[in-house]
Amino acid sequence: MTVAVALGSAAVPRADGTPDERLRVATACTTPAGPLSPATVSIPAIDRSVRVVRVRRTPSGAVGTPPVTQRGKWLMGLDPQVRPGGGKGTVIMAAHTWPDNSALGNALLRSLAVGDRLVLGNGSATACYQVTKRKKYGAAKVPRKKAFRWWGPEQLVVVVCSGKRLGPGRWTHRTIWYATPVSGGAAAG
Repeated sequence: MTVAVALGSAAVPRADGTPDERLRVATACTTPAGPLSPATVSIPAIDRSVRVVRVRRTPSGAVGTPPVTQRGKWLMGLDPQVRPGGGKGTVIMAAHTWPDNSALGNALLRSLAVGDRLVLGNGSATACYQVTKRKKYGAAKVPRKKAFRWWGPEQLVVVVCSGKRLGPGRWTHRTIWYATPVSGGAAAG
């Protein structure tokens, strides 16, 4: 199957407000030959490409997040347990939501919808996903076996805090986007 993907080409602003051209990703949507360690994710719905950083699980086993810094608010965290292009399990990514609405998670909550694409890239290698579902869960009610599985067909989930902020790092809900791999195709634009 050939799929045309239109990608935005805007770069993410640095802390000083100038564009960081290093964050652009390839516009080709290819099927990776094997597991990929992405350096960027292109998100056309918000017209941005952002850097991907590996994050560690917390001592309790929860998915980690990027640093809580000005730079970190526009990074996408990648849980290293399942890599894109591996063919099975859940590729887990997370982004911050800030109370002033200035972080990547806030932009995703405003704009990322069913049918939108995400393109994970590293050099010329890419792994493309299409959002199939967006679901908001109570913070303690995320269905772990559905969202964070190591078995079954490959899926990507993006997790952000949402709902009401109760305090630093504490929100009432989690919004999760589920996405499935998209095979092949050249991107337009």
